[in-house]
Formats: sequence, structure tokens, C-alpha cells
Amino acid sequence: MCERKLPIGENLIFEDSAKFIGGSTFLEAPLKGALVLTSQRIFFEEHVGIRNRRILIRLEIPLSILEQVKVSKGGLWRKPVITLVYHSKENVLEQPSFSVRDYEPWRISFSKVEIGSLRI
Repeated sequence: MCERKLPIGENLIFEDSAKFIGGSTFLEAPLKGALVLTSQRIFFEEHVGIRNRRILIRLEIPLSILEQVKVSKGGLWRKPVITLVYHSKENVLEQPSFSVRDYEPWRISFSKVEIGSLRI
């Protein structure tokens, strides 16, 4: 992916291409982009434009407010899916889901960070 600048004290854990497939009141599926996990947050960015390509962060969630992360392996005809579970500022249960290429790198990456107040 691209080289990115993160705030001091925040480290990139893992990023890969992903497709938003639903579960959020803030986004409409489908959206293609990248899912990025850092030591402090997870965010989904979309690359927009044809001539003047730019990156838009469509969803950004601090790891401290996540209640659960589900990583499913997928199957023969399905890609692995990551689902992030949290309550929004309006106290609405959000469960945005993303299809990703590989299960194992995401499982390992989530084991390196604290989700909510738990290390998984």
C-alpha cells in the first residue's frame, strides 16, 4: 500500500485491500478500499477520482471503543470477513463488515493490539 504518516506514538500494525459489505448506518455498501489497523484505531479508506485520485477516510474507530472483533475464515466461495462491533456516539449498535483477502494475517494482527480494554 502507500506510505502513510501517523501521529507520534501510533504504529501501523497491518493494512490490506478490503471491501465494505454492510452493517453501518454511516456507509452504503459496497465500497472498495483499504482497511488499516494501527496501535490505536482501525479505519477504512476509499480511493476516489480517476484523474486526481485522493484518499477519503470513510470510517474511523478508536480501538478503545470496540466491543468485539469477529474474523471469519470464509469458505470455498466466500472471502474472510472482519466485523467490528461498537456503539456509536448516538448509542446505536454498529457492526460494519469488510471482506478481506486473507484470514490469518488479520487474526495475527488483531492479537497484537488492545480491543476495548482487552488484549485478544
